[in-house]
Amino acid sequence: YSRSKTKRSQNTRRVVLKNDIQNIDALSLLKSLEDKSIDIAFIDPPYNVNKKYGEGVDDNLPPEVFEQLMKDIIREFRRVTKRGFAFYLDWKQYQKFWNWIPDAEPIIIFKRSSGVVYSPLKIVQHHHVILTTAPAIKKQCKSLWDDIRVMGEGYFFREERFDHPAQTSLKATRRYIEYFTEEGEIVLDCFMGVGTTATAAKLEGRNYIGSELNQEFIDRANKRIKNATIQEELF
Repeated sequence: YSRSKTKRSQNTRRVVLKNDIQNIDALSLLKSLEDKSIDIAFIDPPYNVNKKYGEGVDDNLPPEVFEQLMKDIIREFRRVTKRGFAFYLDWKQYQKFWNWIPDAEPIIIFKRSSGVVYSPLKIVQHHHVILTTAPAIKKQCKSLWDDIRVMGEGYFFREERFDHPAQTSLKATRRYIEYFTEEGEIVLDCFMGVGTTATAAKLEGRNYIGSELNQEFIDRANKRIKNATIQEELF
């Protein structure tokens, strides 16, 4: 999400195509977009914990640099989206991000973990959180989702894996897009990874715009989107 010092971020205006993932950094994509040109944004952001996202991608920034990057992205989301945005987070991270997005409301994804993870207060943690500033369009959206399996649940996570260190739940992403957007609208993900948001958008009849620094992830994402769309048409 941040290129190494040998690679310079691109800040010039560019043509942004629907249903396309660009090989640029998150802020370069966001700064190229017009005000209120996107319906909604949905991201599973990096946590700056030194995960291996590929050559030239730095996931070990100084804390103050990472915080400023996230705040810049939040500011840009407020500018480019019409209705708001959402961050998909694990329990260790959501409080920090919530401090940066105080107007967001949480959706809890209950995690039936096969292991036990404790907080400093010795409270067992089994959840992911979607922090959303956008209002739900469908009235039946609940604040607790207890029927979704996520990465980290081993055998119980039955979704296809695409060799990414932090793959987001497709089921959770589809549900968010279904409940918070209308058919034909545009969903933005500036940390596209292996294309979970894009795949969910197409399966729900929406469009997507995205960016990703790792070209291998983009190639996997495009193949995944194509295969998922074909499979949906067959069934």
